[in-house]
Amino acid sequence: MQSRILLILPLLISTAISAETYRWVNEDGVVTYSQTPPPQGESEVVKTYSAPSSDAAAAKQRLQKLRQELADREEDRALKKAEQKESQESRKLREENCKAARSNLQTLKSLGNRLYKAGDEYLRLSDEQKQERIEEAQQQIEEYCK
Repeated sequence: MQSRILLILPLLISTAISAETYRWVNEDGVVTYSQTPPPQGESEVVKTYSAPSSDAAAAKQRLQKLRQELADREEDRALKKAEQKESQESRKLREENCKAARSNLQTLKSLGNRLYKAGDEYLRLSDEQKQERIEEAQQQIEEYCK
């Protein structure tokens, strides 16, 4: 019995949804709208439009999709910001290394007696050692000062 009711229920609902709407004006000029035609007199069938379906599952799915898109955009912005920060830090470090390499090269080239300060110590460099360090400084300049 319950299964019959469940089968008939959608049919009744769809019939109610697709029912026609009638419009008529009585002798006093009052406009009436009804799902049944007037008991007497002339009426017109009014075309009605149903509201968009409120399919909760579809609405929930659209909302989840929008939320995911928003989260993706926020993640993209965060990644881009992190990349910019990393790029700025890398550029700053390269500039510092470039400056240090240029300073080292200048110091090495100006050494007359081959006495070189390395940190807190002074080292006496041979001509070969001095030339090796000059070449290292030039390589660092090529690497960091582009």
